[in-house]
Amino acid sequence: MSVASLEAFCARVAADEDLRDRVHAATGVDDIVAIAAAHGHDLDKTVLLREHARALSSAPDHVLSGINSWGDALMHCFGVEAAAAEV
Repeated sequence: MSVASLEAFCARVAADEDLRDRVHAATGVDDIVAIAAAHGHDLDKTVLLREHARALSSAPDHVLSGINSWGDALMHCFGVEAAAAEV
């Protein structure tokens, strides 16, 4: 999996409310990988974790305190919430 694959999955999440709800409810990275696989995206756990950590490392504390699940964190890290608001 490349960062481009992760971005493609996130774009799909942004465009699909049901998928966004499933991602939001994810409790761990394995859940995210499984959801992505079920929708035709091959995500690698190590790349996902590395990119996730990189994105969160620069987030301000008030943003981090609002993250309650892996799904929330993923959506924040890759701009899905912002994209979802535009849809």
